[in-house]
Amino acid sequence: MKPFSILFKCVGGACNLNCNYCFYNGHPSGAMPEDTLRMALDAYAELPFDGKLVSFQGGEPLMPASATLLKIADEYPFAKSLQTNATLITEEIAAQLACGGWLAGASLDGPPNMNRLRGDSFDDAVRGIRLLERHGVEYNIMTVVSKANVSCPREIYRYFRDNFKTRFHQYIECTGPRDAISGEEWGRFLTGLFDEWILHDAHEISVRLFDSIVSQIIRGTPTQCSFGRSCRQHLVIEHDGSVYPCDFHVSDETCLGNIRTHSLAEIAESPKYRAFAEAKVKNLPQKCEECPYMAFCNGDCPRSNRTLCEGWKMFFDHSLKRFQELAAEAMLNL
Repeated sequence: MKPFSILFKCVGGACNLNCNYCFYNGHPSGAMPEDTLRMALDAYAELPFDGKLVSFQGGEPLMPASATLLKIADEYPFAKSLQTNATLITEEIAAQLACGGWLAGASLDGPPNMNRLRGDSFDDAVRGIRLLERHGVEYNIMTVVSKANVSCPREIYRYFRDNFKTRFHQYIECTGPRDAISGEEWGRFLTGLFDEWILHDAHEISVRLFDSIVSQIIRGTPTQCSFGRSCRQHLVIEHDGSVYPCDFHVSDETCLGNIRTHSLAEIAESPKYRAFAEAKVKNLPQKCEECPYMAFCNGDCPRSNRTLCEGWKMFFDHSLKRFQELAAEAMLNL
């Protein structure tokens, strides 16, 4: 069986914020029953592979309705991560995350003037991040690159580097439903980000996309799912137990079953899941097959519908030689 992680949408689309660009706005909300979570975790524990990872997302997974679910997850010997807007983090939650060895992803789009699509949440988010730091929780900062901040890659990067303890950054392109960026904007953002990073911090700061590219050069495998050959890296379990192949594709048409009525092994090996996974590289246009960077993006994440192609080309034209040099340096140190 091919290993996979599980992404729990433990409160569905419920969130205390209403970020303008959030792709999960409008999804049904509700609290996952404790027995549903235990059923899923028990089934996951029985699967015949190592390196299991569970991730809690939303909406906002720290909504009060899901407070006890974190404690249940701590009973299982899995790696655990949490993606949060950080505004609901308390001393108690930070201490629990530290004790349970959770990796936290904190969403922040830059300094206050670049964070405006996240409403009036900046101060509360920073307060929550400081609590993570105080309790020694390992965390990264995840930034959505949208119309609000796409023109300022260097400023955003410097702000995070100079004001927070984390050495881990993640930058995600906004492809809608609102404030989506163009391919050219994405290319300019990435080249600006790369130039700032390579000049000062290539061996100090981990940028997830950049790490993935180096991994592909050395090992032939990416570390982020959007560059994979297939969409079969994780399963999404919604608050009602229904299972989906990706949180960008949660719909009646893509539902793979329900953890309460189908075995997790059956779902993971189902023809429907395989077909979804393999669809990524089927019937790609000729320009993808002929592109010199196809081995890296593999057609990009299907959610973008290849709207960012020109941006990826601009970025790889600009940076690939230096990435190859970084990979060569890393291999000498293996």
